[in-house]
Amino acid sequence: MKCSVVIPVLTFLGFVTICKTDLDLYLDAHETYRLLGVNAELYYVRKGIINNYALSFVFPIHPDVQEIVFTWRSLRQGPPDIYYNMSFEVSNPRAMLIPVANISNTGKVPNSLSVFSITFPCTGKVSADVEVVIQMNISIFSASNISVLNFKRKKTCLMDSRYQKILRNKLYYNKIQTLSPPVNLTQNHVTVDGAATNVKMSTKIFYITVGCACAVIILIAMAVAIYYLNTQKGNNRGYSERIKYYDSTSSQQLTKQQSQSFLRSETPVDNSFKASSVRNYSSGPSPIPECFPPDPREILAEVAIDRRRISLGEIQMEGTFGRIYHGTILSESESETELGADQGIIVKTVSDQARPDQVHLFLTESCMMMGIVHQNIYPVIGACTDSTQPPFVIYPYSSEGNLKKFLLKCRVSETGSHYSLSTQQLVYLAIQIVKAIQFLHRKRILHKDLATRNCVIDNDLQLKVTDNSLSRDLFPSDYHCLGDNENRPVKWLPLEALVERRFSMASDVWSFGVTLWELMSLAQQPYSEIDSFEMAAYLKEGYRIAHPINCPDELYSMMSGCWARNPDERPKFSQLLVYLQNFYEALGQYI
Repeated sequence: MKCSVVIPVLTFLGFVTICKTDLDLYLDAHETYRLLGVNAELYYVRKGIINNYALSFVFPIHPDVQEIVFTWRSLRQGPPDIYYNMSFEVSNPRAMLIPVANISNTGKVPNSLSVFSITFPCTGKVSADVEVVIQMNISIFSASNISVLNFKRKKTCLMDSRYQKILRNKLYYNKIQTLSPPVNLTQNHVTVDGAATNVKMSTKIFYITVGCACAVIILIAMAVAIYYLNTQKGNNRGYSERIKYYDSTSSQQLTKQQSQSFLRSETPVDNSFKASSVRNYSSGPSPIPECFPPDPREILAEVAIDRRRISLGEIQMEGTFGRIYHGTILSESESETELGADQGIIVKTVSDQARPDQVHLFLTESCMMMGIVHQNIYPVIGACTDSTQPPFVIYPYSSEGNLKKFLLKCRVSETGSHYSLSTQQLVYLAIQIVKAIQFLHRKRILHKDLATRNCVIDNDLQLKVTDNSLSRDLFPSDYHCLGDNENRPVKWLPLEALVERRFSMASDVWSFGVTLWELMSLAQQPYSEIDSFEMAAYLKEGYRIAHPINCPDELYSMMSGCWARNPDERPKFSQLLVYLQNFYEALGQYI
C-alpha cells in the first residue's frame, strides 16, 4: 500500500498519483448528481489507485445538504484485513460542530460493497462557510503502510430563526442602553440602612430612562410615518401622469425598438458600448423600464417563408435532435421556374423529439446574425416558425459546409481526400475570420463561441462566420458541463469567461487564437489531454496549447499573444488583421 511510482491517469477530475490501497472509495452517480448536478461516479480510490486531484478538490456543500453518502469496499479476498481510522477538523466550531459518521471512527473496511454517511451539524448560531477536513487513515497493521486520505469540504451554515431573534433583542437592548443617561458611580459603598433607599432610587431611574427611550422611539416612528405618507401621495400623482404619457407614446417607442439591430440578451457589452447605446432623453419623463427579451419567433417572422416552398434534400449533419439539410427554395411562379429561379439553401431544423427549451434555444441563437450583411458573415435569409411542425431556419447555400468537417477531410493521410491546404491558404481563412469578428464588434455583438465548428466554407475558400445554433448538439465533444447544467465551450474560453463569466472583445481574441490553432492543426482537438474540470487550474498555472506541427513560429507566437492571462495584454483584432495580411503577402513571395 505504499506510494511508489507516479503515473498520469485520466479520471473524472484529471490526473492522479498512483498509490496502492486495495480499496474502492467513491461517490456513486446518484450522490454525485444530488451534490454537483453531474451524472457520473466520483472516485477517490479506484481499484487501489488514489485520485489525488479529486481529494484536493474543495467540495462545496449547499446549506440544504446535511449529509454525504460514500460507497466503499475492500478489494482483499483474504487476510490481512484493511483497517481505517477517521478524524475530523472544522475551521469554525461556532458555526458547525464536529461531523458525525454513522459508523465508528475506527474499524475494518467491509469486503462487500457498502455505504456510510457523514453528517455536518450546523449550530445555527452564525452564518459562515466552514472548511471541513475528513481524514481517513487506511492501514494493514503497519505504520509504514498507511495511506492518508484527506477529503476537503466547504459547508455553508446559516443562522436559524431562534438565534436571529436573540441577536435582534440584543441589538435592541444595546440601543436602549446607549439612549440611557450616564449613571454616577462615584459612591461605591452603601451602608445597610441606606440600601433600600438606593435600590428604590435605582428602580426609579431605570423606569424613567426606559420611558424616555420609548417616547423618543414613538416620536421618531410617527415622523417617519408622516414622511412616508406624503411621499406616497407625490409618487401616486407622478405615476398617474407617467401612465398617461406612456399610453400615448408606447406604440412609437415599440416601433423604434423594433427598427434597431437585434442583440442577444445574454451578450454583455463593455462601458464604451453602454455609453454609446444609451438613449438621450433631454426632456420629458424618464424612459419606459426595460421589457423582457422579445420572442425569437417574432424576430424570425420578419423573414418568414411559406413552408410549402421549402424542399429538403440530402441531410448534411445530424445530432441527437438537430438536423442540417441541403435544400431548395422553390420559385413562387411558373415564369420564375422557367428562368431557373429555384435557389439552393441550407436548412437547420430539429426533430419531433426536441424539447421546448431546446427549440427555444435553437431559435434564440439563430437570431444572432439577423439583419447583418457582410461578405464573411453567414446570415439567416428565411424561417418557417408559423406552424406546429418543427421550425426551419434557412441560410444561403454553402458548397463545402462546416469548416471543421472540411478541415478533417483535408487530412490526406487519414481520409485519402483530394483536398490539400497550404499555409498561405490557412492564413487566408484566418484573415476572413478576423474581418467577420471585427464587423460584429462594430455592431456591438460579441460572438462568445468562435471556433471552426461555427464557420462555413465554399469550394473557392470563401469563409463565413455563423451563429452557434445546434453546435452543442452537433459537436458534443466540444462542449462541457462543469456542474452548472450549462454546456459551454470550455476549451475555447479564457480564464475570466470560464471562472467569472466575463466576456469582452478580448475574450473573442482568445477564442480566435484557439480557432487559428485549429486551422493550423487541421481541426485537432485543443487541450485533448486535459479534463474539462481541470482547465481553470491548468490555465492559471500558465499552460497553453502546444505548437502545432508544420505551423510557422511567427504564427504560433501570434497565437500565444492571444492567450495572455490579462485581457488588456491581448492584441486587438485590428492588429491581428495587419499582422496576418503582412504574413500572407510574405508567404506569397516564396511561391
